[in-house]
Amino acid sequence: MNFNPQSPEFTRRAKRLLQMLWGRLLTGVVIAVPFIVTLWVLNIAYSFIGTISSPLWETLHVKSPTILNFVTTIVLLIAVGFMAAHVIGRQLIEYVERILLRVPLIAPLYGAVKQMLDSFRMMKSGAQSKRVVYLEYPSEGSLLVGFVTGQYYEARFQKEYTLVFLPMAPNPLAGFVVVVPPEKLIECSLSFEEASKLIVSGGLVVPSRPTDAA
Repeated sequence: MNFNPQSPEFTRRAKRLLQMLWGRLLTGVVIAVPFIVTLWVLNIAYSFIGTISSPLWETLHVKSPTILNFVTTIVLLIAVGFMAAHVIGRQLIEYVERILLRVPLIAPLYGAVKQMLDSFRMMKSGAQSKRVVYLEYPSEGSLLVGFVTGQYYEARFQKEYTLVFLPMAPNPLAGFVVVVPPEKLIECSLSFEEASKLIVSGGLVVPSRPTDAA
């Protein structure tokens, strides 16, 4: 077989080879990036958590490795959790929060972070907020995905309304709340987890289509 780099056949084979390698490279990137990002985030979290309790050991003049700082921080967080579960500990935490909320520069930041975490915790734990619905917007046939967060009675209109949180992609913690008559909502077959993945991925991760029963 003659080897001629200038022949059309060689050019076609080289092009197919490069296309194949490029495709395999993209596939490898798509598979590897989630692992790399996950490890990167875990490494940052591990280092950050480890630095929280390091001043404690420095005060005791103990040279502590990162793993000891990490374990110490986890133990302290568990202790705070136990405190919050008891009346005296909860009162102490509320007292510290009241002090922080009086500090001009700290109060807005602390209040915003606490409110965001409380909202996310309520959304994850509340049975009502796990109800996924569609809201027809901005035109007929177009649907927005939302989470029901509650109901309330509007005395002025003498009517029951439903509160729906409409998250924004790719950050489900950001969004806006709309007040909708119950009859305007369309029930959604997606679970809370499926809808959350759909929003976070910007529509790239969608639920698999159910197979027809034989």
